[in-house]
Amino acid sequence: MKKITFFIIIFISFSLNADENAKEKKVAKYVMENIQKDYVNCYSFYKVAAQSFKDAGKDKTIIDSLENSADVSLKYNYDLGEIMGLNPEVMSQMTKDNVNKFVGLAKKDFSSLAKNYGMMCKNLVENPEQRTDFWEQKANKKFK
Repeated sequence: MKKITFFIIIFISFSLNADENAKEKKVAKYVMENIQKDYVNCYSFYKVAAQSFKDAGKDKTIIDSLENSADVSLKYNYDLGEIMGLNPEVMSQMTKDNVNKFVGLAKKDFSSLAKNYGMMCKNLVENPEQRTDFWEQKANKKFK
C-alpha cells in the first residue's frame, strides 16, 4: 500500500508541476502512459506465467507469487488509469486484449516472453521508482 501511495504522489506532483511548463507536462504524460502500459504488460505476463506454471504442475508457492505480482500490477494499472482519467471499461478491455496477446506469445515461445518481460516486471513491481526514472529519462530525450 505504501508503494501505491508513493506512486500516486509522484504522478500527482508531476501533474501539478507540469502546469508550469509545456515540456514538463509532456514528460509527465509520457511517463504515466508508459508506466501504465508496463503494468498492463506485467499483469498479462504474470497471469500467463502463473497459468503456464499451473498447467505444468509447478510448486504452488511460485504460482502464488506470480498471481500476487499480477494482482499488484493490475492494481497499479487501474490506479494510474484512474489518475489519467481512463474509463474503467476501456481499461478492462485493453487488459483483456493484452492478456490474449500474451497467451499467443506464450504459446509460440514462452521462454522469449519470460526473457523479455520477466526481469522488467519483477523490477517494476519491486521498485517502481526505477522504472519511473527510466521513462522520465526517455521522455526528457524525446521532448528536448
